[in-house]
Amino acid sequence: MISRAALAGAAVALGVASWTGTALAEPVRILVAAGSKLGLAAERPLKFASTDATRVRDVVVSLGGVKPEHAIVLSEPSRAQLVAAVDRARTEAQKHRADEVTLIFYYSGHGDHDAIHLGDDRVLLTDLSAKLGEVPAGLRIAVTDACRATRDKGFTADEPFAIAATNVPQATGQVWLHASSDGEAAQESDELQGAIFTHSWINGLRGAADANGDARVTLEESFAFAHSQTMIRSAKSSGVLQKPEAVVSLREAAPVVLTETASRMATLSLPRGRDAHFLVYSSGAKSVLSELWSSPDRRIVLRVPPGRYVVQRRVGAFGGLATIAIGEGEERKLEDREFAATSLEVLARKGEEVEPDKVAAPPPAETPHHELSAGYDAGANVRTSFVHGPHASWAYAWPHVAISIGGGADFTGRDLAAKDERLASGYGRASVEYRLPLGSVTLRGGAGGRAGLVAQTIEPTAAGALDPSVKAESKTAFTFGPELFLAARFALDPRRTFFVDIGATGNVLFLREEASLVGVAGLMGSGSLGARF
Repeated sequence: MISRAALAGAAVALGVASWTGTALAEPVRILVAAGSKLGLAAERPLKFASTDATRVRDVVVSLGGVKPEHAIVLSEPSRAQLVAAVDRARTEAQKHRADEVTLIFYYSGHGDHDAIHLGDDRVLLTDLSAKLGEVPAGLRIAVTDACRATRDKGFTADEPFAIAATNVPQATGQVWLHASSDGEAAQESDELQGAIFTHSWINGLRGAADANGDARVTLEESFAFAHSQTMIRSAKSSGVLQKPEAVVSLREAAPVVLTETASRMATLSLPRGRDAHFLVYSSGAKSVLSELWSSPDRRIVLRVPPGRYVVQRRVGAFGGLATIAIGEGEERKLEDREFAATSLEVLARKGEEVEPDKVAAPPPAETPHHELSAGYDAGANVRTSFVHGPHASWAYAWPHVAISIGGGADFTGRDLAAKDERLASGYGRASVEYRLPLGSVTLRGGAGGRAGLVAQTIEPTAAGALDPSVKAESKTAFTFGPELFLAARFALDPRRTFFVDIGATGNVLFLREEASLVGVAGLMGSGSLGARF
C-alpha cells in the first residue's frame, strides 16, 4: 500500500497555510497535479484518477489562489513527464523569493509502501520527496491519494517523509490527512466518479464546510466535513466504513484558512432540513459535482462556476429535481417548493453513465395528468360594467401543454332611466394552453371559446312604474365567443399537488338582440384553487 508517508507527508501541508487569506506579500502558488489510472500489471485500472487531479486543479485555481498559468495537470504521465513538470515548477519558482512560493503537488493513482506507480514504473517516495525539495519554496504541499490492486485505497502505519513548512505567518508545522484509518480501504465511487475522501474534501473547500458562514474554509472545518461525508458515503456505497484520520502538528497564530469562497463565482444555497441528501450536477454532465446532506441549523452553501445545474434531492422514499441557472456573482437560494417530485428508481445508479437530466426526469406513468380547480371571476364589460361569478374546470396536462373544459356563471346588471336590467348566465368553455415552468411558478397562456345561455330580467323602477310602456319582462338568449387568457400558477407544496392560479381573461361574447347580432367585449380577473392527481 502507499505509505502513510505519501499521504501524510503529502497531505500534510495541504492543510497548511498555503491558502491562508493573509499569506506572504505577493504569494505565488504553483500546482503540479497528476492522475494515473494504470499501475503494475497485477493492479486493476482505476476509473477516475485523472478526474480527481483535474478537480483539484479547478478548486485551487478558483478558490485557492493558484493562477491558471501556474497549474500543471498531467494525465497518465511517465516518470520523465512527471520530472519535467516539477522542473517547470522549479523554473517558475526561481523567478520569486523562496518565502513567497508555495508548491502544491497532488497525485491520484496506484502505490505501495515505498513508491507511486506510473504504469509499470515505480517512483520511489524518497526520490519524489527529493525532487520536490529542489523547488525553492517556503512551503511544499504534497497530497497523494493512492490505491493498490483493487479500487480500494489504503495506508500503512509508516512514518511520513518530511515536507518542510517554513516562513508561514499564520501557522507553522505539519498536517497529515489520511483518507482512512489503519487497515481500512479508501474507496472510489462510480456515482461520484472519483475517490470518496478527495471528493468530500474538495466539496468542503468549495464552501460546504463553511460552518460559521464567514466565506472562509479553515483546516478544521474542511476535515470535519470530509470526515462525516466520507463515513456516510462509504457506508452507503459499499457497506465498508471508511474513517479518515488527521495528525496535526501546528503552531497557529490564527485558524488556518484553506480557501476563501467570497469570490465572483456563483453561490448555490440549499434549504435547511434533516436527512435530505443532495446531488449537484453540472447540467448535462455525467458525474456528481457535489454531494451534500442538509443541516437543520443552517443552509448549506456551495460556490460553483456560473452555469446551469441539476440538483437532485432524496428524503427517505421520495425524490425531487430542480434545474437552475446561476450567473457570476449571483446567489441562488433553492427552496423546498422548487423540487419537482420524481421517482428514486430513475435516479443515477452506481456505475451507470447517464445524463442527469435524463436520469432524473419523472417517468410518464407517475406524472399526474389530471387537474381540478375552482374559483371566482370579477371584472367588467362594455355593456354593464361590473361582472362576477364562480367557475370550475378540469384539465388534462402534459409538461408544457394542457387542454381543459369547464363552466361557470356570470352575474351582472345595469340601471337604466326607467328600469333595472339584470343578467345571469351559465356557460361552458374549452381551451388549449401552453405552460412555462419557472421554479415554483408556472406561466400559463392559451385560447379557447365559451358558449351558454344568458337570462335577462327587466324590472321597472319607481319612476318607470308610472310609465305604461315600461313593463317587467324576461328573455333568454344564446351567447358565444372566443377567449384569451394569461395566468400564473403557484405551487403550494414541494410535490406540486396543490396550486393557486391567478390570471386574467379577455373575451368577446356575441348574442342576438332585437334581430341583430351584438358583440360585448369584457375583461375578467380570476383566482382559483386546484389539485393534481
